[in-house]
Amino acid sequence: MTQAARDTGPPFSQEEPMNKRLRTILNIVLILAALAGAGLLLRQQLQWRDSAASAERASEIVHAVPAHDSKPAAIPAEEPPVPGPANGSVETDPLVKELKTMDIAALRAVNPDVVGWITIPGGDISYPVLQGEDNDYYLHHTWEKKWNGGGSIFLDCRNSGDFGDFHTLVYGHRMRNGTMFAPLRRYAEQDYWAEHPDIYVTDGTQVYRYAVFAAWEPEVTSPVYARELDSEEARREMIEACLSSSVIETGVVPGPEDRLLTLSTCTGTGHATRWVVQGKLVDTYPQEAE
Repeated sequence: MTQAARDTGPPFSQEEPMNKRLRTILNIVLILAALAGAGLLLRQQLQWRDSAASAERASEIVHAVPAHDSKPAAIPAEEPPVPGPANGSVETDPLVKELKTMDIAALRAVNPDVVGWITIPGGDISYPVLQGEDNDYYLHHTWEKKWNGGGSIFLDCRNSGDFGDFHTLVYGHRMRNGTMFAPLRRYAEQDYWAEHPDIYVTDGTQVYRYAVFAAWEPEVTSPVYARELDSEEARREMIEACLSSSVIETGVVPGPEDRLLTLSTCTGTGHATRWVVQGKLVDTYPQEAE
């Protein structure tokens, strides 16, 4: 064959086998990515399952009635919507009776870090409250001290375990499956607050009822997270910041002499801010009262 004949024939090219190799590598990468994603999803679902099972065991031990099954009796229209501190009637609030039967001591026998139980009637929140030596441990451990990304509902390590401080902070994750403190986001709606105006906490000796007074999204540098609120002026400034920033109007106005509860969770949109729902203590029921 002459040189001319060879030059007019089909040229030799590596483009096709090279493209085939690239497609093969890309397919392998996509398959590995899909497997990794499936693995992460499975891991997350297993954590959700384990977290739910742990919460159920706590409920069984403490003899708790799920929050969505227990709602306080409606207050007659002629009565004020928020009674004064420590003057509520146990007979008009069946949830208090349920909370008073909870065996918090039985939970503490499993884990001494249990400080109580929190419930929002009808709001899908009913969990034990923990308190660690720092504010990191229970971010990733269940109340049984088992590692879990869902963590626990826990009291700020700086607070008194008897909920007796002027301002008590309680934290919880905003889980994608709607558990832990995820329902708190619903307080962005006025109608939701109207149907869920109260937060209940028991520490095994007393039951506390807090009337929700604010819901909003503070920065992590907000006075809500301040370490020192000892002066009356600092307390008033903190309360004013909460009331002025709240996205709901409740008519509940705390004073510097009151005891406040803040439930804090993430927003799902970054780390610069948090979502909080805040309550003012309006009733205290001694555990031994009938």
